[in-house]
Amino acid sequence: MGTLFLSFTIAIAGAIGLVSLSKTFDLESYTTRIFPLIPILYAIIYNAIEQGKTGKAKPIPPSQAKEEMKTGAKVLFRNITTGRIITDVAVSFGIKFSLEIVLVALFLSVTGQGFSAVYGTFNMETVGRFLRGDHPWLEGPEGISLLALLSLITSYGTGLWIGYTSQGKAILEGVIAGAAVTFITAMTNMLILYRRIEEAANEMAKSLGYGIPIGFVSVLILQVLLYGLWSGISQRAKQERALRASIKKSVRKPKK
Repeated sequence: MGTLFLSFTIAIAGAIGLVSLSKTFDLESYTTRIFPLIPILYAIIYNAIEQGKTGKAKPIPPSQAKEEMKTGAKVLFRNITTGRIITDVAVSFGIKFSLEIVLVALFLSVTGQGFSAVYGTFNMETVGRFLRGDHPWLEGPEGISLLALLSLITSYGTGLWIGYTSQGKAILEGVIAGAAVTFITAMTNMLILYRRIEEAANEMAKSLGYGIPIGFVSVLILQVLLYGLWSGISQRAKQERALRASIKKSVRKPKK
């Protein structure tokens, strides 16, 4: 479990360092292009640390290194297929939309209004409003808090799904699926939350004497990393439970 958080910390530190260097050397136009690779770096760091616990580094010739890199890439992405990613994204949006429907039902129940009074006659525009997440409960002071809770539950639920069903590297699968989900949700009501987090982070940095803005892309990357973190934790929990069950079964005495 410590490796997961260590990898997460290193990836976050790398992102912060990249932002600082880009501002110092005026390289924002270049760094923004490689920001999406930081979540992948998180998975690679984790894999490298885990391998470092059991293997010793030794010099190898360039030709062998090239072949091992190819083999390592195949192993890293094993069982992470397009179908798996599409399923993960579908699960994530299934969780998100289900929670939003519950919130809509609660809003209508509390306010005593009818569905048609709030959303009008049901048609394709109504479907569009639900896909965009254009709901009346966002307009209140608790709107941002509800979006934050929605985002947290969605990422956690998706991470559980990936961790307990993935046959490959759950962290890597999590960040890939998280990147797809975050990219799409940035065009929905989650954009409000992402922008608010960016503003809050910049205000905090300014109050601490730092003049470097956190950047919108950094907020999105943090969201992607959370998908990888939850996925990794879930897979580790599944493996530890399977190990305990195996040990318990092996030491159980046979009945006479």
